[in-house]
Amino acid sequence: MIEKANLKDLVSLYKIEQDVFKNDIYSLSKPTLRYHILKNRLYKIVIEKKIVGYILWLERKKYFRLYSLAISSKYQNKGLAKKLLNFSFKKLEKSNKSFSLEVKHSNKNAIKLYENFGFKITKVLKDYYKDEDGYLMLKK
Repeated sequence: MIEKANLKDLVSLYKIEQDVFKNDIYSLSKPTLRYHILKNRLYKIVIEKKIVGYILWLERKKYFRLYSLAISSKYQNKGLAKKLLNFSFKKLEKSNKSFSLEVKHSNKNAIKLYENFGFKITKVLKDYYKDEDGYLMLKK
């Protein structure tokens, strides 16, 4: 089941954030997740009454920015990120906006996933992440 996250989900979402982005200086804090639950489009995926992943979109004037996508390590490689993206596009495509995201140069699985959804690498982002470059990817 995929649905919009609410404040009752905060602790579970934070645990996923810590699991997936443990040593990442840009991982989301609890207050930041709380803000995004209230102000942006944060969808959760639930399996057997447990939140196992989320996707966070920021709405801009002319586009949506995929800010974060995380699947609990125990549930990775089961197609859940694909399900979250499919759900998101059904919800967001009605707006006629384009989509953007940034991804680590080394994250080949994510890049392939995004390309399968029509995203294209449009720019190399030098030193975007702590230890490496990133890509800007766009989908019209």
